Amino acid sequence: DRVTDVTSYPVVDGSQVCAVAYQGRVACFDPIRGATLWARDASSIAGMGLDARNVYITDDRSAVQALDRARGASLWKQDKLQGRWASAPLAMGRYVIVGDFEGYVHVLSRDDGAFVARIATDGSAIRVPPVALDLSTFLVQTRNGGVFAISVQ
Repeated sequence: DRVTDVTSYPVVDGSQVCAVAYQGRVACFDPIRGATLWARDASSIAGMGLDARNVYITDDRSAVQALDRARGASLWKQDKLQGRWASAPLAMGRYVIVGDFEGYVHVLSRDDGAFVARIATDGSAIRVPPVALDLSTFLVQTRNGGVFAISVQ
């Protein structure tokens, strides 16, 4: 399987490498055998994140989706962020975290995509994915240069 028009970094975790492409597909591969584990149609310019259970993508309309990591089956889709230019997701514990073009950080439930919290930063865009510092704290950087450490419980 080919993934073309890749606009974000692949994610490597243990026995899987996963990638998503613009106007293409999301797929996970076995890097040892070079085999496709699963693939499905998807389009993303923001990118993806994953945890032990799921793959999370922000699609090209800024909807955040969870897919089963083993099979690629759709688990949930949060489409209320459409048009907000959401970043690639960060999976952190029970949460999935994205930033948006107005500098808001959105914290979603890992289980169903429901909104858990919305946190304002400095009002400028968050274009890069949040970065985990530890199991409960992450960083976001805004277009105006603000760097914010945020903790979730």
